[in-house]
Amino acid sequence: MTTVTAQPARTAYDGWGERRWRTTGGFLGLLAVLVAVLFVTSGEKRSDYGDLLGAVARGEVSEVAVVGLDGDQWQGRRTVELRWTAMVDRYAEVVVVRDADAPPSSAGRVVTDRDPRAVLRAIDPDIELSSASYAGGSSSFMDWRVAGPGALLPLVAWLSVLLLLVGGPAPWRATRWAWAWIVLLCGPLGSLAYLLVGGPLGVLRPHSGHRRLTGGWAFLLAWVLFAGWREANGW
Repeated sequence: MTTVTAQPARTAYDGWGERRWRTTGGFLGLLAVLVAVLFVTSGEKRSDYGDLLGAVARGEVSEVAVVGLDGDQWQGRRTVELRWTAMVDRYAEVVVVRDADAPPSSAGRVVTDRDPRAVLRAIDPDIELSSASYAGGSSSFMDWRVAGPGALLPLVAWLSVLLLLVGGPAPWRATRWAWAWIVLLCGPLGSLAYLLVGGPLGVLRPHSGHRRLTGGWAFLLAWVLFAGWREANGW
């Protein structure tokens, strides 16, 4: 009599189940949280020149730092940055023109021939104005930016995600090329999506045999959905 032994069904190998990749994914997830905290606690939010003037008129702002107006002996145009605090640190840019032949501004900035310091003092004679300098480097996302040494952390996190995408196990829900386009074109949100549902953090594991998004469709979706963010960040 022949005895038949049932063999367990084979399951598809998923490299994200290995401890080293779970550890790596957890580390990058923690790094993403640190980047988010950095933007909220140390970042500056882009605002409008008109918002600043309105806040000063309402008495909500008493101090403004001015960047880019050192000295009075210049002609042409300068992009001046104004920094203030209203709940969070904010900044706005205005183009100051001292020459009628100066070329028009771009990127939707306000253009004026009046010194912003004189405008602010006309609204509030007691406002405190100080001179400041541009930070050495910055990282930006949507309307937020982080300047100074902390600006390197978002870059490190982004490059780390790309390295994991290239050298890690096969990702979930999309091909490597698809995730590469999402991470490259969607910035921090693309990196976070990859960490959450692409495998590294093991969230919502897809069923076996699921269809994956291919590179061409991912490129089109990422380009269309995040066109506004890329334009705001000068891409």
